[in-house]
Amino acid sequence: MKPLKKISLLSCFLFALAVNGKAQTIYTNGKIITVDAANTIAEAVAVKDGKIIAVGTLKEVEKVKGADATIVDLKGKTLVPGFIDGHSHFMGLSRSALVNVGSPPMGEVKNIAELVARIQAFQREKKIPAGEWIDAYGYDQDQLEEKRHPRKEDLDAAFPNNPVTITNINGHMSVSNSYALKVSGITAKTENPAGGAIERQKGNNEPTGLLQEGATRLLKRPAKPAATFEEQLKDLKEKQLYYASNGITTAQDGYTSFESLSLLKKAADKKALFIDIEVLPGYPTLDKVIADPAYKFGVLENHLKLAGTKLVADGSPQGKTAFFSKSYLVEVPGCNHDECTGFPNINQQQFNDAIQKAFKNNIRPFVHCNGDATIDMYLKAIETANHDLNTNSNGRRPVTIHSQFVRADQLDSYKKLGIIAAMFSNHAYFWGDVHTRNLGPERANFLSPLKTAIKKGVVATNHTDYPVTPINQIFLLWTSVVRESRSGKTIGADERLTPLEGLRAITINGAYEYQEEQSKGSIEKGKLADFAILSGDLTTVDPSKIKDLVVLETIKEGKTIYKKQ
Repeated sequence: MKPLKKISLLSCFLFALAVNGKAQTIYTNGKIITVDAANTIAEAVAVKDGKIIAVGTLKEVEKVKGADATIVDLKGKTLVPGFIDGHSHFMGLSRSALVNVGSPPMGEVKNIAELVARIQAFQREKKIPAGEWIDAYGYDQDQLEEKRHPRKEDLDAAFPNNPVTITNINGHMSVSNSYALKVSGITAKTENPAGGAIERQKGNNEPTGLLQEGATRLLKRPAKPAATFEEQLKDLKEKQLYYASNGITTAQDGYTSFESLSLLKKAADKKALFIDIEVLPGYPTLDKVIADPAYKFGVLENHLKLAGTKLVADGSPQGKTAFFSKSYLVEVPGCNHDECTGFPNINQQQFNDAIQKAFKNNIRPFVHCNGDATIDMYLKAIETANHDLNTNSNGRRPVTIHSQFVRADQLDSYKKLGIIAAMFSNHAYFWGDVHTRNLGPERANFLSPLKTAIKKGVVATNHTDYPVTPINQIFLLWTSVVRESRSGKTIGADERLTPLEGLRAITINGAYEYQEEQSKGSIEKGKLADFAILSGDLTTVDPSKIKDLVVLETIKEGKTIYKKQ
């Protein structure tokens, strides 16, 4: 018998590499939009162990084909990177726990009478007893036939024995009936809290029921019984599937409570998350999170990452609580003087302290700023932190969430300071007409100025702020391309993006927002195999038809997590 030849460790490694380096799945026969630096269109992409191992022509990709590789025939459909949610509230709504009183397309309510009837039907359906709080969500005063906020009197007759609160679609204000105000101790003598306002009846101090910004925290709801962990996991699964059905492979929870953070951490440890979730603990909970060794910022583990902290610095432009350097052009609830500019939720010193705390702890700030005056405050806070801490904000990538009415000169400061503009083009459709009326055409046309940001070299992402607007990423892309309002008017023609620019804003730029552009956001060798398969080619379809495209399948790290039935 001949002696066995010794096989070196190097030979074993090379042999294993040759076998294990072969693709398990190859996608081909469709249009593959990579959104790499050159916006390359590929014929095929090969995947192994959740990562992309080859992209290019079919001939090139077939070189890494494994013997048992699955060939996915795209049948002429379009493959794009999985969508990366620039900002939403993943944990924000349990869709079955609240009654939807939104107007089309968010709901079916057209007037206040229908709103009240919808809540009454919910009360009957859920058999809600006297004394129990009823919560509704989604009313939009500008879409109601009355063109006003509901008042407590609109609710009192229908709900004499229950506290009722309806939260605005913008999430920054709510209306409560007299019962809710009474049990919360909100009366004519109650002073406006810092960063909030109680709307009063004309001629006296009696509350109308409308509570804005920080005033909503005056409501004293009793604690609700906690759901079981199994029920919470089921809810998390439904939420992930909902996001995945819209092609999203990375989601954001844009203002995470400590309770939600704890639940997500438990779910991650249990391997119950299957899309990446970027959480932003709300600034009021930051000290508690920092003090807990279980939480580390900037580390993606088991599909969960603490990406930064969220600070809410002003309110809603359509709700007239966003803080501007120039006045609104229409009456502003709660403002009894000529210069009604909205208001910030914090003062400059508090802003400075918050940014410095974030920088000192190497935590990235994500700050909600809608009005240009609030953005001025944010810029000053960052500049102050850079000076006082002898640091540079560029590597930290601060984020301005919404940047809704950022000025052109402020975008120059974004570029200088390394700030990411997380914009919200859905406003052009949902409230473009409202902004034109409230702010005038000059400011309205420059809302979410994605094109100008790109021209100035600012990294800009796009988002839905779900549940404020639908999570549908294709609709979001459409609004960035056409910028068409509900009435059909173009809101800022110069700010319209090309379809590819719109796609980049919700893929590779989204990855940059989370400092993950090396591992996701484009279809390139070495990155995660996060894909969405679309029903058509968004780059060639008539721009007006982009919104009609649908997500057929969503793939996360090589595994299908959603497939349209």
